[in-house]
Amino acid sequence: MSFLKKFRHTFHITIYEACIALAVIITYFVLANTIYHGHPPLWFSISGFVVGGWLAFRPSEWAVTGLDSGSKYVGLSDYVAGILSSLASNLPEAVIAIMLLTSKVGDKATNQLIAVVTVLSAAGFNTLILGIAILIATIKKRGSIDVPDDLEKRESPIIRWAIVALLMTVLFGFVQYAYFGKDDLDMAQLTIPVAAMLAASYVIYLVYLILVKNNTNKMAKHLEENKDTIEDDKVKTDGEHKEKSSHDQELLSKPLTLLLLAMGFVGIYFGGHTLTENVQHLLGTVPFFATSKGPITAALILGAAGAIPEHSIAILSAARDEIEVGIGNAMGGILQSALLIFGIIGIIVSITLHPFVLIQLGSIAGTLWFVKRCIHDGRFDTFEGIMIIVLQTLVFIILFEDIAILI
Repeated sequence: MSFLKKFRHTFHITIYEACIALAVIITYFVLANTIYHGHPPLWFSISGFVVGGWLAFRPSEWAVTGLDSGSKYVGLSDYVAGILSSLASNLPEAVIAIMLLTSKVGDKATNQLIAVVTVLSAAGFNTLILGIAILIATIKKRGSIDVPDDLEKRESPIIRWAIVALLMTVLFGFVQYAYFGKDDLDMAQLTIPVAAMLAASYVIYLVYLILVKNNTNKMAKHLEENKDTIEDDKVKTDGEHKEKSSHDQELLSKPLTLLLLAMGFVGIYFGGHTLTENVQHLLGTVPFFATSKGPITAALILGAAGAIPEHSIAILSAARDEIEVGIGNAMGGILQSALLIFGIIGIIVSITLHPFVLIQLGSIAGTLWFVKRCIHDGRFDTFEGIMIIVLQTLVFIILFEDIAILI
């Protein structure tokens, strides 16, 4: 394989895109810290969204590739690798949220609102992606697909827990609404112990998922043997798709794995910083963002930008018939945003339980119930994929058209 093809295969970009991107990023950061420091024009802020979006997307792919390679070294299953990949691709919105919460620029309450809505809207976008991934896969399979084994065996406990925990959180918010009255909805808060339990539950689940995996030790012992037989497997494969699948399973070297992880996490940090900085500038300079719908719009933009890596991974996996990776990535994104990241934010600050927070949490619980019923039935069908998409679209419409005026 030539250097150019190997570079593209490893980093998912051509050498020309890499050179152009590097030049644009360096130019942007130089201008942002010199000429336009503190007072960038609108066109420069828009350019910042492009740079930040690229840094949220490409480095996430590198981090995902690095985690995927690392998971093969320790012998994790494809489904666990999908969840870890989802954790890496969820980092942009986590970084954005934490930066907003710790920022000294702008109104503190507005920053907190945008941070919370960013995380929950990212969960919403992941819900859309789950529906789209199911829809693509079921259409390709002429109506329905089997539920992945790992989803049935290992994901069921956390799904059941998430449904109960999220519904209890919604009920907790409604009880506070009833206690404080309609004029004091801002008094309804997600307390730190409740938030800590949400975050801790996912951490416990992740540890459980890794420690109880089947045949992991055997996979690790035979890792070198599998690496040596890649060429033989390619010869035995039948058809172009199988040949590509074997090619995708090639193991990266340890130094390259570490390099991808380092580049991925550093890029995600700067991507989150760039997006956050430009959103705060728009809130202070563009008239629309000063309206009631302004912060919500900004949060949706950030949530969508942060979820781009998961979109590409889940949809491409579904299109390539890699159902476990696609659904595992989308499900991992939903659970991580709703339990882990939302819980961590609640530990850092007291989250106000705005109406959208409760509706989005209830919607996620409803989607998880959909998935739980599918697990019980043993199949996903096209109708269920469509209904998941419709459900989340309805939530976004309610957020933007009705709830934004209450905030």
